Amino acid sequence: MRRDRGQRGRFNEIVVKLIDLIEDFWPVEDGKDHRWTFFLRQRRQWVRLHVTKYDKAYYFSGSDFDSFSYPSKNAMDAGIEERLPSWIRELAHWKQAVAHDPIEAQARLMKKLPIRYRTGVIQRKNVRLLLPQWMPIASALTKNEKKEILEILRKAIPAPVRSMTLNRFFDYCRAAYQANPKTFRKMGYQSGLSGKVYYKKYADGRHGGLLDIKSNSPRAFERWYESKSWSGCHPWEIYRGGNSTHIDMCVARPMGRQKGWEVRLQASSSARLVETCRIALALKKADLPVIVDEADSYLNRILDQDWVGVVPQEEGIAYGWQSFPQEWGVRDCVRLDLFYEENPKAKPWLKKHLQSVIYWLPEELTAFLK
Repeated sequence: MRRDRGQRGRFNEIVVKLIDLIEDFWPVEDGKDHRWTFFLRQRRQWVRLHVTKYDKAYYFSGSDFDSFSYPSKNAMDAGIEERLPSWIRELAHWKQAVAHDPIEAQARLMKKLPIRYRTGVIQRKNVRLLLPQWMPIASALTKNEKKEILEILRKAIPAPVRSMTLNRFFDYCRAAYQANPKTFRKMGYQSGLSGKVYYKKYADGRHGGLLDIKSNSPRAFERWYESKSWSGCHPWEIYRGGNSTHIDMCVARPMGRQKGWEVRLQASSSARLVETCRIALALKKADLPVIVDEADSYLNRILDQDWVGVVPQEEGIAYGWQSFPQEWGVRDCVRLDLFYEENPKAKPWLKKHLQSVIYWLPEELTAFLK
């Protein structure tokens, strides 16, 4: 126990020394958060170090290490403790450089920093050239499907429907489930079932009382909806999935109106885009009006004319799109190593040309002393 306390004491001393250095720099203030970002050299590698201060606690995150906080009751990973002294040395060098000339220091660092540690965007057409099998959205649709879905996405939003019942919602569900039988093949899919049976079998299950209302009563549906008793449940999640990989078919009041209903098809993930397109096609065929959320994004992805995010080495790509500014419309991400692995003989050529083809986003770099 004494040994553990001694180790804990030494770790605290090192972290406090690191924090004292960090506090010498002006942070970015974001509400109650104070935020710093550094790029530190470690032998032949670089570490992106994010530090956020909130309510007297410091939260450390970045590339190539597990996140930790100070103060904390949790035991510290030995690998982190071993690296802290080198972080302190590099941060001290950075402090000295920006004290001399912050503009020159930033310019030198960004010139030295390999592009695999940068964040940027690249046109999907360029990604398609280098990674032909990556996200085969358009090729997964038939020629006729592509033509029809583009027409749907370009059309004006349909007028709200006057009334909604549970049975009417199940009409939508029946068309939606029958649009993608392959999705449910391993779950015992059968054609020709009712929308209610499909919904009970394949939806999220947390229906929030939706299945308990009168099936053919507009008033019952309205009362259930207005009660908000379903808040926190997932009555609209018709295709199960993760935070961004499920498909919703939401029924809601049109914005700013107390009457009428609109049905919205929602799925942001490109992994579900083809299925969502086929649902929209099936609803059109069944003469069931629907609004496809993010229609412009769908259109651009199908036509390969949107921006794909490029995330730094060792950062995840599954949810990487969420960290990009909204104006870029990023919904998918790649890392540079994917290009290199697909084209190993062209790696030197790729490194040279990707540096110019990718539009690099500004880095939030801490470079000014108090």
